[in-house]
Amino acid sequence: MTSAPGGPADGAGPTNGGGPADAAERAGTAEQAGAAEPSAGERAQRTLPAHFREKSPLTDTAGVTWEGRDYSVSPFPGDDGSAPAPVVAALAAHRAGEDPHRRQLVAALGTARVLVPIMAVATETGTTAHGLTGDNGADMAMVSLTAPDGSTVLPLFTSVGALAAWRSDARPVPVVGAQAAQAAVQEGCTALLLDAATPEAEGGPVLLPRSVLWALAQGREWIPPHEDPELARALQQVAEEASEQVVGLEAGAGERAEVDLHLQLRPGLTAGEVRAVVDAVTARLGTEEIVAERISSLRIVLGS
Repeated sequence: MTSAPGGPADGAGPTNGGGPADAAERAGTAEQAGAAEPSAGERAQRTLPAHFREKSPLTDTAGVTWEGRDYSVSPFPGDDGSAPAPVVAALAAHRAGEDPHRRQLVAALGTARVLVPIMAVATETGTTAHGLTGDNGADMAMVSLTAPDGSTVLPLFTSVGALAAWRSDARPVPVVGAQAAQAAVQEGCTALLLDAATPEAEGGPVLLPRSVLWALAQGREWIPPHEDPELARALQQVAEEASEQVVGLEAGAGERAEVDLHLQLRPGLTAGEVRAVVDAVTARLGTEEIVAERISSLRIVLGS
C-alpha cells in the first residue's frame, strides 16, 4: 500500500486558511470601522458547516483547533457513487468488440471520476499485558496489487458498488482518472486494473497497460501503438540507425504481446548475421524513450 493520491472520500479536507475565531474577529473589526469592504483574502474564507459548529466549535474530534484551516469544496458535488455514464458506454463498447483496443475507454477515463481504494495500515503496534498484539496507530494508504510477473498494478473502480464487490473494507477516494494515473506512476505502478471484481461472465476486469497509464498521466490522447504516427517515425529512425541490413521496422497489433514489431531484413543473411541484426535493433529500441512509454510489451517478428 502507498499513500492516497487524493483527499477524503467526502471531498472535504483541512487545508491552510482561517478559522471561526479569525472570522469573528474580522467581522467585529469591520463593524467598528463602519462595515469596511472585506479584503480578497477575507472573502475567500468559508463558513464552517453547521455540524462542525454545533458539535465542536473550537476543535476537531482529535482535539486539534480549527483555527488556520479552511475546507475545500468537493470536485464531484453531485456524485452518488455510480459509474460515470461515458465510462459505462465505453466499457460496453469495448466488451462488445466495438472498441477492441480500448481507445474510447481510455479517452473517457482521462476526465471521468474514478475511485481509488485506500485502507488502514498499522504504523505502530503494541503488546498488551496478556501478550496480545494490537495496533496503536494507523494511516490510510493507497492499495496496489502485485501481478504474477512481479509488476505493481493500481486497481481503479468505476463505482462504489464495484469497489465493494472487491473489498468491502476499502474506502473509496474519488479522483479524476488522469490524477489516479499520476499517483500510480509516482508509486512505481506499471498498469491499471479497472473493476477488479467484475465476473468473467460480464467481461471481467480490464487491464490498462503501461502505455495507457503513461498517456493518462501525461494528459495526452492515447493511440494504440500500431496506429501511433509519432511512434512509427521513431521506429523508422531505429531501423535506419540500428543496421544497414534492416529494410523496415513496423508496429502491428500483437497476438501474444501488445505490439508485434515486424522486422524486414535484406535477403541472403546467414543465421549469425540475422541474430546480430536483431540484437542491434533490440539494443537500439531500449534507448528510445517513446518506445518505453508507448509500448507496454513487444515481440520482434521477422518478415512482413
